[in-house]
Amino acid sequence: MPHPKRILLIGNYEADRQYSMLRYADWLVGALRTTGWHADLLAPAPHLSRPAMRSRTARKWLGFIDKFVLFPLRLRRLAARYDLIHVCDHSNAPYVFALSGHRVSLTCHDLIPIKVLAGEVRGQRLSGTNAWLQRMIRVSLRHVPNLVFVSDATRADFVRLIGPVTGGDGVIANPVIGFGTMTPARARQLIDAAGVPADRPFLLHIGSNLWYKNRPGALQLFDLLRQTHIAGLRDALMVSVGPPLPDSMQAAPEGLIVISEADNGLIEALYTQAEALLFPSLDEGFGWPIIEAQACGCPVITSDREPMRSIAGPAALLIDPGRLDQAAQLIAERWDWLTAQKQAARDHARQFSERAAAARYSDFLTELAGRAAPAGSLQ
Repeated sequence: MPHPKRILLIGNYEADRQYSMLRYADWLVGALRTTGWHADLLAPAPHLSRPAMRSRTARKWLGFIDKFVLFPLRLRRLAARYDLIHVCDHSNAPYVFALSGHRVSLTCHDLIPIKVLAGEVRGQRLSGTNAWLQRMIRVSLRHVPNLVFVSDATRADFVRLIGPVTGGDGVIANPVIGFGTMTPARARQLIDAAGVPADRPFLLHIGSNLWYKNRPGALQLFDLLRQTHIAGLRDALMVSVGPPLPDSMQAAPEGLIVISEADNGLIEALYTQAEALLFPSLDEGFGWPIIEAQACGCPVITSDREPMRSIAGPAALLIDPGRLDQAAQLIAERWDWLTAQKQAARDHARQFSERAAAARYSDFLTELAGRAAPAGSLQ
């Protein structure tokens, strides 16, 4: 079979505001074009659901119709024009049922909700609607033979929770997308405009209020670090990029600045100027902020768990996110070492280049295209 040139990438529903997945799909379509593929990106459109709707319940259910009723009809019509179909996010695995007879692959980023569904996470449960959705995703993933995983940890989770991979598979780490080139002067301008005082050092956390992001742990760790004898941190601020704190976290430490709306430019500026990134996550499929921060020369403190341990590499300081008192003590003891790792962090982040990831995706898809498959299957 000759090398196919036409591939359709399936992206995410923009109204769901999954910004990292939207950015990832935009990157992948551009990356494949640079390696010789004719690549197009298709995503469900918000025909029925509208952001202006007052009822969140109505938006959610109309969004389900947009995504799982209307979009598959359009996808089925358009898929015949392409040699390959690649689903950019495993949460869109149910679309495979509209693609029977086509050669399909998928990128699996994490299976954290399915871990909860399987009862692997103590104290966490899924709501009725979310449990239904995750069951549908889990069933759908069993019908996808060809998979890319963003980390070895995600691949191991898949084999344990879903089953063995039946077709082609590979681990392709996420790349650093567009971070690491901002000058300190430009970074300072953006930070000033965001209202972060120029005369105060700050620690940085990036993450939502989801349990595994461990935002309360990051804030508690910041509070503990201010009580240590680390030079310059007793007067430090904490910048937390994410949604507003929930009511359960309103007793926030002194010196906290929450930035709920931050574009990539401001995030890069914060990486560039922060004393360190606090990323005590309890679970991840990959952990993008780790390598983004390192690309900007920002020291990283993250969890001594996979995949964070492997992604962060030797230039990061690893802690136990369940023992924050000990973590604060370790950080205080190794602070001078950590702040001397800025260039080592940049060097490590270069392993996650866009060019290398694009080449690996192109190789994976080329190999998939050349493999024989039974007629009528998801190939």
